Amino acid sequence: MSRRDSHGLLSLIYFHNPFYLISTCLFVYGLKLFFRSGNTAVFFPEGSVGYMEPWGLMAALAAVTWLMAGTATAVVRFGRVWEDARSLVLIVLLMLLAIAVSMDELINVLSDQDNPSQHAYLMLGVGAAFALFTVELLLAGLRVKLGWAFRLPLHALLQTFFLWPLGLVTELTGFSNETTRWLIAAFPLAAAACTLSLLPAVRRGKASVTNNGTPWRWPLFPWTPFVFLGLAVVFRSYALTMSFDPKANGHYWDTIFGLYQLVPFLLAVLVVLLEIGIREAIPGLQKLCLLCAPLLLVLAWPWLVPWSDLPTYSSFVGDFSRQVASPVLLTLTGLTAFFGWAWLRGVKAAEPGVIACGLLLAVCPADAWASRFWQPGVQHLNGLPLLGLGACYLLLAVYSRSSVRFALSVCLVVAGLATINLTWTASLPWRQILLTHGATALIILTGAVFKDTFATFCRELGPSLFVVSLVSGTWHTAHQNLSVAALHFVLMACAALALGFVLQEPAYRVLAAVQAIIAVCVGSAATVYGFVYYRMPAGVKPLVLAVVSFLGAILISTLKGGLDRRLRLLWLQRKRRRG
Repeated sequence: MSRRDSHGLLSLIYFHNPFYLISTCLFVYGLKLFFRSGNTAVFFPEGSVGYMEPWGLMAALAAVTWLMAGTATAVVRFGRVWEDARSLVLIVLLMLLAIAVSMDELINVLSDQDNPSQHAYLMLGVGAAFALFTVELLLAGLRVKLGWAFRLPLHALLQTFFLWPLGLVTELTGFSNETTRWLIAAFPLAAAACTLSLLPAVRRGKASVTNNGTPWRWPLFPWTPFVFLGLAVVFRSYALTMSFDPKANGHYWDTIFGLYQLVPFLLAVLVVLLEIGIREAIPGLQKLCLLCAPLLLVLAWPWLVPWSDLPTYSSFVGDFSRQVASPVLLTLTGLTAFFGWAWLRGVKAAEPGVIACGLLLAVCPADAWASRFWQPGVQHLNGLPLLGLGACYLLLAVYSRSSVRFALSVCLVVAGLATINLTWTASLPWRQILLTHGATALIILTGAVFKDTFATFCRELGPSLFVVSLVSGTWHTAHQNLSVAALHFVLMACAALALGFVLQEPAYRVLAAVQAIIAVCVGSAATVYGFVYYRMPAGVKPLVLAVVSFLGAILISTLKGGLDRRLRLLWLQRKRRRG
């Protein structure tokens, strides 16, 4: 090693001072050896402690934590050595995590003693109170100004580390192994909720932490402790499974822990980072969050971990997929919400993510990738995500008056109607009727709302599609029920008449007139046919013919008297007055 290299190494050691961390690790390792069976002769008579002395170990670790916190306060108060203080603050957080993890083993020891619940609950309460008091004492000693918008999530994460084991010891809670496993798997979800509680602090912006009492500026302050706690959440999630999961076959790695359990927490982290990028106007951070989000699908695949073949893990994945849904589907749902939130917050690059997630949800059933090998198929198609996405695009298109988005909404709705599995098990003709009528209505609406080139094309195409829907719907309903077919025909005639007046399109008025003529002709033919072949009491048919003849005579007399001309003139006069 050259003199320059040795000088650089010494400078690195001097400025970053790793000996605090080294001494802390040696303290923890040595204290655990002192308080274990076979190594207790220093503090206790040999053989008096069966496995581990819980309160003694906890008190020793707490003393080391306060030693580091006091040292951090001293180096800042007397020497203003903030570089070493930052290392000591992280070491204090590391010690709190070490105490929380050590308490898992201590509680398992206490569960075998007399009155285990009192000792275990007391230890957990003391540990949680110690973490709260230590953090507040350290902030006061360093004279750091940290607002409650940051302080509350910090305490929430630490308290979750200490208090979550309350429901995981079956000897104390009486929960079944299955319930305990679900609580273990839910720990990252609780950490995700604590992480999302940072959003109010993020929206206040970096200006709220400018005068913080330290030489550090945003983002080093206050995000460095939270980054450390984020890594601690990952380790804590794994440690809980190793400490409290009833292991199958005695295999050390045979637990329920999987990377898919970390997806809710990592998604919450992305939400916070995205909000930081939006609030502080950092486009690079926004794009990084959007690019990293799809990688969660890799973690959601439950067969990625090396221990996926072990029975406890694989059986829990199966139970999780059957009782809730597959991790892949849940992750897709979360990603859809994430991209949708980003889009609503003004990140335009999130729009393709919303579309992609919606399309994937349409082909991803509840049990997708619940087994190691799964192949998508037509039987797995689900139109509800497409309909939901189409409805959102429809509202957005009307709001922004974008015919392109409206065309996309039409495609999505048509695809959703084509693939939806209706709960009332509708027959194929009814699905075709819904498909053609829905597509026609959306095309006509596009032409009515917008005024661009695509809208003009839709207005020209609307009458032709209306005819196709009319013929198709009447033909299919006629095979089911003639009364329903007649009602459908009449409703379509009323719709054509309404469209003709609302849209001022002559084509729809012509369609309404043609339908009216057809309806009158068919109705007359059906009436004559029924009148001729239907059996009636004697004398009824002549009387009916007499009434019809009388009405015809009155109609002819009215036309001769010029009543139709008078009515036409009156209508023209009213039209002129309105004009």
